[in-house]
Amino acid sequence: MLLEANAKINIGLLVGNKRPDGYHDIETIIARISLSDSIEAKISEASETSVTIKGNERYIGEGTDLMEKAALCFSSWTGIRFSLDIAIDKRIPVEAGLGGGSSDAAAILNALNEYFSFPINKDALVKKSVEIGSDVPFFVSGYSGALVTGKGEAVAETAVPHGSPLYLFLPKERISTGNAYGKLDAIKRPERHLPSLSSSFPSRITHPNDFELLYNGSVPFSEEAMEKCYISLSGSGSSWFLLPTPEHVCAVENFPDYAILSEYFVI
Repeated sequence: MLLEANAKINIGLLVGNKRPDGYHDIETIIARISLSDSIEAKISEASETSVTIKGNERYIGEGTDLMEKAALCFSSWTGIRFSLDIAIDKRIPVEAGLGGGSSDAAAILNALNEYFSFPINKDALVKKSVEIGSDVPFFVSGYSGALVTGKGEAVAETAVPHGSPLYLFLPKERISTGNAYGKLDAIKRPERHLPSLSSSFPSRITHPNDFELLYNGSVPFSEEAMEKCYISLSGSGSSWFLLPTPEHVCAVENFPDYAILSEYFVI
């Protein structure tokens, strides 16, 4: 079974106070983009659930891959036992705020659910998948764009700038999501909401990312660029992205000395 796991960007990300369960309430518009990982999954019935993964050795370290966590959760939720062999061609950078690990996990969840004839209906799978990660419900939903609230489990399809060209910028220094949330908790944030994109293009005023507060106003892009494009951190970082406004074409060579991953688009 061949699977494609797309990355995402956050068009605005508002973070509430830390909840008693350790999560944060969020409000964000997430858009799926054309950058993706390729996954080959081989599933067979077995007396005990087992998961093997090849291709993740360079980035997983001592941690547990979210694809394995997703498979084990699915087995626990359904009582179904299986053998799962995964080979991944990883193209989405890690610790970049692009949701690569969550997208990979969602691809495995959806594949298992389909293979075993949908023991969990889609709405229930979306809500349950937040146990794996806050971005996983969005990817399980299959939407191109969605307003995501709660701790990530509330996913409502919404308009995004479909087909828009997109540039991704990746600094050398990567950012741990946990560390970024910890630092953000020390900063007081205004209470606000994100407007719909159904009839408007995002701006840094209407669709801010709270994690940019950690940069103390020193956003690494020129004022001229920010006037012509929507430029934002994705997730908690470390990657930044650029969406040219419909009236302008942005010259990417004028941007900082970050790695320009390539030109992609919102799908």
